Amino acid sequence: MPRRTRPGQTERSEHWMRVAVNECTEALNARIAELFGGSSGESIHWLSPVVEDEYAEYFDGEFLQRLGLPPLAVSLSTFWPASGPRWDGLAKTSSGKILLVEAKAYVEEAVDYRSHAGSESLGRIHAALAEAKQAFGAALDAYLLFLNFADAPDVPEPCSVEQWRGANRLVKKCLGLGAHPYRDRVGTMIWSVPEMLTQQGRRS
Repeated sequence: MPRRTRPGQTERSEHWMRVAVNECTEALNARIAELFGGSSGESIHWLSPVVEDEYAEYFDGEFLQRLGLPPLAVSLSTFWPASGPRWDGLAKTSSGKILLVEAKAYVEEAVDYRSHAGSESLGRIHAALAEAKQAFGAALDAYLLFLNFADAPDVPEPCSVEQWRGANRLVKKCLGLGAHPYRDRVGTMIWSVPEMLTQQGRRS
């Protein structure tokens, strides 16, 4: 099922993503606008994970519907294995920009290079990535945010902001992410949990 409700109590990145979106909305939106250079009059509307929607997680074609996007010309089922990717956060701005979020709360999760896909699925992923490289001219006004939570108290070894910065440099190096046409649309944000909690209760 491409829409999955989540438990009321969670931990680590899933928990802190909920707190950021539902309880620290104004501060989160301001940081995102600064990161991607959004206009002061542009608002961000969060679609997942939101308390009004049972903190549901969206994946496969359902995440496109949640964002109000039309079906793809090529079905996702032929492009990518079922049940993935699963977005930690989905949002849409007042001007129609799309925001996809991948959240992490500890470095070991962020630098895990192993794939859990089976051989058939992994082959499809590789083929899809190769196809995407050739057709890198998408017109969708979309942005990808890697949100790293620092000093999270519920992870095995909490990471400081500086440790996250070092880890992100290593990840970019290993992935070969230098200058690319979409560098202005892919951003990384590091947010210290204690600092975030000082913003708790301020919703836009």
